[in-house]
Amino acid sequence: MRRFTILLAAALLVCSCACNNQVKLPVTRTFDCDVLVIGGGPAGIGSAVCAARHGAKTILAERGGYLGGMATNGLVAPFMSSTTPDGNTLLIRGFYEELVDRMIAQGGAIHPLKAEIGSFSAYRDKGHHGLTTFDFECLKRTTEQMCKEAGVELLYHALFIKADTKGGKIKAAYFATKAGIWKVTAKNYIDCTGDGDVAAQAGAPFIYGDGEGGVQATSLFIVLRNIDWKAMDAHNEACKKAGDFEGQFYMREILAAREAGEFPMWRQKIALFQNLDGTATVNMTQTDDVDGLDPKQVTEAEITGREQADYVVKFLRKYVKGCENCELAQSAENLGVRETRRIVGEYTVTTEDAKNSVRYPDPVFCCANHMDIHRKGYVEYVARNTNDPYWFPYRALLPQKVDNLLCAGRCAAAERPVMAAIRVIPPCFAMGQAAGTAAALAVREGVGPKQLDPALLVSTLKEDGVYLPE
Repeated sequence: MRRFTILLAAALLVCSCACNNQVKLPVTRTFDCDVLVIGGGPAGIGSAVCAARHGAKTILAERGGYLGGMATNGLVAPFMSSTTPDGNTLLIRGFYEELVDRMIAQGGAIHPLKAEIGSFSAYRDKGHHGLTTFDFECLKRTTEQMCKEAGVELLYHALFIKADTKGGKIKAAYFATKAGIWKVTAKNYIDCTGDGDVAAQAGAPFIYGDGEGGVQATSLFIVLRNIDWKAMDAHNEACKKAGDFEGQFYMREILAAREAGEFPMWRQKIALFQNLDGTATVNMTQTDDVDGLDPKQVTEAEITGREQADYVVKFLRKYVKGCENCELAQSAENLGVRETRRIVGEYTVTTEDAKNSVRYPDPVFCCANHMDIHRKGYVEYVARNTNDPYWFPYRALLPQKVDNLLCAGRCAAAERPVMAAIRVIPPCFAMGQAAGTAAALAVREGVGPKQLDPALLVSTLKEDGVYLPE
């Protein structure tokens, strides 16, 4: 009877609001915690585990049915570089290296310091030292184990829809579920949605794309089986000896196929990354001018991506040595969206900061990932003035106008070229570790994230293995 009453009330509320395009639904379940992490990708995983490890009662809400974000539901593999450009020094350590080591122990990853240029790096040299090849299922399983061990409460199949904000603080977050609307209250919130959904809902200022409506290209990753890697290796070595860069990546064949209508994408090179099981993760589809915040546009781009995947397979079979018998094994569940919202933070990392390795009083990680902006027909690279690592400050995780919110991952505060570099997976894990640790320390100290002593955060991160050289 109680269930019927709730459903009847919900139906009446929907009907009563239909005339003015508003829907009111009852809250069917409530939760409370110290730290609520929204989004279960790399930033969310790092945030949740590290917050819980530092004593905070932590909930991680994820819209899907497993963790990993684009690393699993987007098939984005391998993890891009976590080292210096030469691949000799690991820069992103702490939680990230612990995760990688645990996967290695299960046969599910290759350590970035043992990575080699070749089939596992799609034969690319520039920017592809220190990659981490990993197994998708091992990542899902291992991250869940780490959450469970730390005491994180996981809420799957919970789509964030609204934040209640009053006096510059979030009071509650609401989620759409099969069981109705769920409400979660917390002392501190961490936005790891990638798109800055929580920050936008809470009233924090943000920048979309290039600030004028333009965004980077999107991609739908695919996995292929039946690749002859010995033939791929032989072709690559022959082209390298001949100094034939275009031949190495089949650039001439792509142009010819495009003119013949066999390759209707703006990709210029083949990109096949060997996986641990001998399959290949392929990053060759592309759709341009897609608003990643518009489900209709994303839907159309995903359909287009799967149409393009068929062209990719046919092209590889016809033109690429070693791919004559390749088959499509899987397409990604989610479109790879490179750019939507970035918060305006208490500090925003500038391109000049990254170019010149500017140091901050509140560093939370450093990296050396190259800055590349994916445009229609080409990739724009932003050169740096030094080979030293560049830094990311704690203040760039703190949005303006909202006091109990941190933002980690693709929605943090950095200018467009910088975010084009640090949006890749290892830096997102690092941002998550910093955000989760800060949120928990703030609860323990009885202050807001913006009042937390950055020296305490930095010293704690160092104790937890984060690489922050003097």
